[in-house]
Amino acid sequence: MNVAYLDPPYSRYFHELAARLARPSGGSVVALLSCPAYRLYAGGDRAQVWEPGAPAQAHDVPPAFERAGWAQTDSPEFRRAFSHAVEWFKERFTAEHTDVCLVFSDARPFSQAAHLAAQQLGVVCVFFERGAFRYRTASLSTQGLNARFCLQQAQQSPLLEALPLFDLPPRRAIEPWLKLRFVGFMALNGLLGALQPQRRPMQHKSYHFFNYLRIALKQFGAEHPELPLAQAPEPPATDGPVVVLPLQLPTDSQFVMYSPFRHNQELIDFVARQMRNALPGTPLLVKKHPMDVRSYRLPAGARWIDGSLARFNERPAVFVCLNSNVGFEAAIHGKPVLCFADSFYTGHPSVTRVSREDFAPQLAAAAARPDDLAAGRALRAAVLRHCQAPGDVWAYSAEDLALTRDIVATHYDAARLSSGAAPPA
Repeated sequence: MNVAYLDPPYSRYFHELAARLARPSGGSVVALLSCPAYRLYAGGDRAQVWEPGAPAQAHDVPPAFERAGWAQTDSPEFRRAFSHAVEWFKERFTAEHTDVCLVFSDARPFSQAAHLAAQQLGVVCVFFERGAFRYRTASLSTQGLNARFCLQQAQQSPLLEALPLFDLPPRRAIEPWLKLRFVGFMALNGLLGALQPQRRPMQHKSYHFFNYLRIALKQFGAEHPELPLAQAPEPPATDGPVVVLPLQLPTDSQFVMYSPFRHNQELIDFVARQMRNALPGTPLLVKKHPMDVRSYRLPAGARWIDGSLARFNERPAVFVCLNSNVGFEAAIHGKPVLCFADSFYTGHPSVTRVSREDFAPQLAAAAARPDDLAAGRALRAAVLRHCQAPGDVWAYSAEDLALTRDIVATHYDAARLSSGAAPPA
């Protein structure tokens, strides 16, 4: 099996996994990178770096990504860079005789350019992301990720049904030197971006050092509650349910592409207004994303909360979100969850997909519904079976990689079978 992998997930995970996939058959491994800074994660693998150029023809961004923050479809510079990247990937996949391409996040311009090229050539893309269980699993699928993954479709695959069910792995230690290497990557990527601005259309975001420092301080504070760090006071206990509203980054691709709200303030105001009619007097508890530095106005009856939301699993609570991973964590504990957009877990019967029009009655029904622990266990088992592998892409062991190699091979065979091609013997 000949393996290519794209910009790695800020770790050596793809370097290690690609070697295990290629080694049994004597196949090759190549890293295809949007910027030389990603060589820090290639571990000495043969790497080819995309150089901007003039495309032979135009290639359109898939319709599902037209609302993505990077999809500047009215920008000649972006259209030229994206189209050239598609053609570059077709050349690379053909020259390398690529069978499978490992992609971290399918919501990046470089990832979508590779996916378009792969579809035309019959190359199977396996998309990865940090797992549904942080520091324990990695998410993977040939369908796509988050809103582009359909749990029911995965459950219908005869090959994926045969995937052995495994217990939730314990928390893994992060890769050695991961944080220090990321600081070096940010510095090098910023320097190269300044020297070669024509690469920027294929870069999915800017890296802001102080945002990451803020996250590190938040995490440190959560891990050391004994320290006198500023935290929102714990809301008083109530007899009835509370509504928990975890916010997502307004620049996150899931928010930009799928939210029915223009921004978080509109989401907060809408939920608070609907609650006054559907659940008068019920507290609304709002939690900001750790990287969100914006200020929001809280309506009457709402208050900020900090810390882990797992403490609400033991009390009456309804979770409302766009398609956050927090919703999944609540759902597997049997909590009622309402989602305004699709995600990898919203197709399960235990989760209610809502719109602006039907939110109020669905919220009232959810508040009256008892927790369903059996449905939560079923959702947990389905997600583990069909779109998870042991070991986070930042925190993994040699055993995790060995098991993930077999899981990737199963997904590869299932994709080949669904496309009408026979999987290799």
